[in-house]
Amino acid sequence: MRFILSLLVLVLLITALPAPAVQAQAPVQQMRAFWVDSLNPGFHNHPQVDELVANVKRAGANTIIVQVRRHGDAWYNNAIEPRAADPRLAPAAEFDPLGYLLARAHEEGLRVHAWLVVSVVCRTSDRLWGHPDHVCTAHGPRAQGTARWTTATYAGQQVGDFDFGHPEAIIHTERVVEHLLRAYPALDGIHWDYIRFGGQSYGYNQVSVERFNRATGRPLNSRPAPGDPAWSQWRRDRVTELARRLYIRSKAIKPSIEVSAAAITWGSLGNDGNWGRSSAYSTVFQDWPAWLAEGIIDVAIPMHYFAEGVPRSREWYDGWLAFDRANTGRRTIVAGIGSWLNTPEQNISQVARALTPDEQGRVLSGVAFFSYAGAFAGSNDASRRAFMDQLRATVFAQPARAPDWPWIVAPTAGHLQGMAAIDGVLTPDARVTLIHEGAWLRDLTASADGWFGAVELPPGNYTVVVTQNDRQHTWHNVVVRPGLVTSL
Repeated sequence: MRFILSLLVLVLLITALPAPAVQAQAPVQQMRAFWVDSLNPGFHNHPQVDELVANVKRAGANTIIVQVRRHGDAWYNNAIEPRAADPRLAPAAEFDPLGYLLARAHEEGLRVHAWLVVSVVCRTSDRLWGHPDHVCTAHGPRAQGTARWTTATYAGQQVGDFDFGHPEAIIHTERVVEHLLRAYPALDGIHWDYIRFGGQSYGYNQVSVERFNRATGRPLNSRPAPGDPAWSQWRRDRVTELARRLYIRSKAIKPSIEVSAAAITWGSLGNDGNWGRSSAYSTVFQDWPAWLAEGIIDVAIPMHYFAEGVPRSREWYDGWLAFDRANTGRRTIVAGIGSWLNTPEQNISQVARALTPDEQGRVLSGVAFFSYAGAFAGSNDASRRAFMDQLRATVFAQPARAPDWPWIVAPTAGHLQGMAAIDGVLTPDARVTLIHEGAWLRDLTASADGWFGAVELPPGNYTVVVTQNDRQHTWHNVVVRPGLVTSL
């Protein structure tokens, strides 16, 4: 009897002890993002922002990519371009969309990236068309001569997209970005969209064509054909120059800012995976793998907008994922999902495949849904919340925090920018030679306004030599430090 009583006491003591805690899964570093566009409800007022933050948190995601510039307008209050005139947007006296979103998202541990449409600026259907402060009023398709910063087609049609063969289009874009970063220092990232031409027949701004003709020794009044290889490379170089300048300008203001770009992946790469035949490279002149290799974006987000239920589209999607894993360059890739095309289950399948390593162990750094408004085909507010729960229960079951990219948090290289000048006079198109610790490193070519820049430079002492016409020279001695931009 004594033994039985002792046993009962022992059992009671054991059952009274607290149950051992279930060990929570450690968070992985993985970007889980939603693009939030300005056309649809999402951040037009305080309740929408509250709902947005709650939904992203609910899904187990960690990043909001919010559209703050659509067509040369500002969906934020402190801007050099006019505030968006959408009547659904709460008045500026009551509401700053970006300011409030930053505050609410950061309270919940979410990151915010400002999404800017870069090239598309002028549309006659826009409410700000004709606004005295809008860039298109003085420099759009109806402007004349060098005052026109927008592009044209080979056939002569004027198009309301910036032409980055015109130096002023680049300079204006830089001013918009620099002001935004200084006005909202809490931003975690900045995201380029439409950083490209509209097609192979685009790019015929008068200033750009004349610059090309001078650079190639052609008659100033000649007109290159759309498929001319040299002309195609010229336009490709102008888009890359813009990406380089925006990257360095942004890092000069905030070294920790994450710079990303929405990248084109139309159709198929073909069985041989020939990048040179891709639409991005050959049609819209967006050589985004080269940007990753150089290091002038931190994250590429290829827009893999493919319907899972269509066998050919599914094959294209998987083909692009394979391309992504093999082409991260110095930086990284996050797969963009065309969520509005698919059912919840199809989206989950695409996410799962995007996050699965290949046979060589190469893995992408996350996924981004386009879009928050179209979380899946036919979604509404209530069904979107249910989809967020579904994500949390499946592909986002393991917690994840937004990645700290090693080249940002523990940099080993630095960046350099300057204005090429000799005897105090700007020298466009000058040769700029970088000499590192007494040894030649590389030659650069200054832009049309004299700007030059380079990224991923080994730290140390540099001599920068500006040369014009192989005769006139100017020397500068500078120091490049890891993770920082040295500006001349």
